[in-house]
Amino acid sequence: MSTSTSTNLPPEITETILRHLPPKSLGQFKSVSKTWHSLISNPQFIKTHLHQINTTKLILVSDTKSLYSLNTNDIPPYLNNNDVSITAKELTFPSHQPIRWEEIIGSSNGLVLAKDEIDSIYITNPTTREIVNVPRSPFALPDRESFVMYGFGYDLSSDDYKVISISFWDTDNEHNPDCTDMFVNVFSLRNNSWNKLKNSPYDHAVGHLISGVFVNQSVHWLTSTPNNNYSSVIVAFSLEDEEFNEIELPGLVANDKAVFSELVVVGGKLGLFGRHVGNDLWVMEEYGVGESWRRVCMDGVEIDPAKPVCLVEGSDGDIVFGDEDEVFVYNVDEKRRRNVRIEGGVSGFGVGGVYVESIESIKRIIRAF
Repeated sequence: MSTSTSTNLPPEITETILRHLPPKSLGQFKSVSKTWHSLISNPQFIKTHLHQINTTKLILVSDTKSLYSLNTNDIPPYLNNNDVSITAKELTFPSHQPIRWEEIIGSSNGLVLAKDEIDSIYITNPTTREIVNVPRSPFALPDRESFVMYGFGYDLSSDDYKVISISFWDTDNEHNPDCTDMFVNVFSLRNNSWNKLKNSPYDHAVGHLISGVFVNQSVHWLTSTPNNNYSSVIVAFSLEDEEFNEIELPGLVANDKAVFSELVVVGGKLGLFGRHVGNDLWVMEEYGVGESWRRVCMDGVEIDPAKPVCLVEGSDGDIVFGDEDEVFVYNVDEKRRRNVRIEGGVSGFGVGGVYVESIESIKRIIRAF
């Protein structure tokens, strides 16, 4: 008597198993069969997997203009009161010649917007190593006569990733009568093109060219209002309707002090960090509700000039801080910090930002057009 056993699992079981695998494994398993390739490339599977596997990583920009990543999940809980050592891994991308990186502008769903030392910008996926160069905007102001700041995020309504540029004339080099205007352009990855919008009614120059932060389908900047004695205000640029809206400041933050603060994202929520006027962190618990701002005090610990960049997953009150040449973990409840020693060949560095590991595909978005 003989028996036979089928090795084919029901599709729903296969999908459940694949959803729990790390991104790099899924990239390899695309070649198993056409069925698996189709499943792993499916937009809905990509979104589900993104929320299933939550691996947050820091991006470091080294003094040698290279990118490195640090896995924040490697940071032990606060019960271990010692300093932490983590190995950084260099991020490389296929290119005819190495790119000399300068700045991380933003990230969304695992895709990262970064700029090199000659001001070219790229959309990359550090996990899959995909990379595309964003073309220069045909509406861009002359480089030597202007300044520009960027934002980056995902537009759920159109399944598209968008780059926002806000540029303005250098007032010390006034070659244009509209030198105070704030010009807004939007790049669509899906369409591979720029679109010129109406000018921003806000003065974005107060942000010192800091990139916008992406929360709740909008990119946010700390600005001022020229028509109201230059009062500070948070503005949100909706990627869906491509319009600006105002976000209420925390009630205890004076308008004249807010300009010295910086917008951050902590645990997926919009935050305001007063890095130059104390070390208070304000977190908006319910997006768009001014009364929901919560104050996180960090008294007694010198934090400046570092800023909060993410939470430690699975921890109780641990926030990762980083900036030029340092990374450390601060525990809100205990009001103590642990330094993070960076190993792996990177010496001088700056913390560029964070991203999550993802199988999101740049080619998928472009091909959908």
